[in-house]
Amino acid sequence: VPPGTARRGESGMELGTHLKGLFLALTTVIFWGTLPIALKQVVTTVDPTTIVWIRFSTGALWLWFWLPRRTTRRARSGLYSGRVVLLLGVAAAGLGGNFVLYNASVACMSASACQIVAQAGPMLLMLGSVLVLGEALRRVQVAGVVVLLLGLGLFFNERLTELFQIRDGYGLGLALGLTAAVVWAVYGLAQRILLREMAPPRIMRALYTCCALALFPFATPSALLRLDTAQSLCLAYCCLNTLVAYGAFSRAMSCWNTAKVSAILTLTPLFTLAFAQIFHLLAPSFFPADPLNWLGYGGALVVVCGAGLIAVGPLLHLPALPHRH
Repeated sequence: VPPGTARRGESGMELGTHLKGLFLALTTVIFWGTLPIALKQVVTTVDPTTIVWIRFSTGALWLWFWLPRRTTRRARSGLYSGRVVLLLGVAAAGLGGNFVLYNASVACMSASACQIVAQAGPMLLMLGSVLVLGEALRRVQVAGVVVLLLGLGLFFNERLTELFQIRDGYGLGLALGLTAAVVWAVYGLAQRILLREMAPPRIMRALYTCCALALFPFATPSALLRLDTAQSLCLAYCCLNTLVAYGAFSRAMSCWNTAKVSAILTLTPLFTLAFAQIFHLLAPSFFPADPLNWLGYGGALVVVCGAGLIAVGPLLHLPALPHRH
């Protein structure tokens, strides 16, 4: 074998893995970025609980069909331990609550505003990981929190007074969105612990099934009959989105560095803004314009920068803040 051939082969495989991880992460960003735009068309006719129930139900059915055909190296015994069952319950409550609250916030705010507020989720997950899991907190991540909060203020610069009126409009949407971010962080912490004992597909199958069963008594399936053709297509896309986005996200996490995937995902709000403008140009009567001034667009960019600093902190190898004992 000529000298350097094996090394070149390994470099090629490594490049292929990086490109695959980047492609999967960008796929997740595109689907998550367009999700609130489609949801916006459906929540005007169907309540958020019913929308989330049908999304979880279709996801659970697909995973029950697909997963038995896959093999896993993880032991199944952990599925029946009391600790794992408790963690699954916490994760299911966090994920289901996040979906319902996020869908409800879409009814109160624009699609881009919902995505901007959702960036509080990774920030809270990072803080929770420090407090609960004892992970290191780096100065660059603290700076990211400050930048993100500044960006939120800039993004809502025209609606600052409305944000304190939580009975309706943007104030209610912000409250719902922030609560959704809190319960998502709880879900993320529980999932991180579960990943030590269960394979990701089995975790998602259990969570989707639990959420679908728990939400069924509160859902109104007959409301789905009121959807017109365009809204039905949007709902079908939302159901597909649940499968494709989370599937691509799981695959990206398995073949690429977690911090790199997280850094790419912080671009989601920018994709939402871009797609909202594109869809408005294509069908202005169906997709309303995003009510933002230039300061609001700048605020969105600042929020993404702040979320990016939080995500890439572990990659920068900067010193962590000292722990207080």
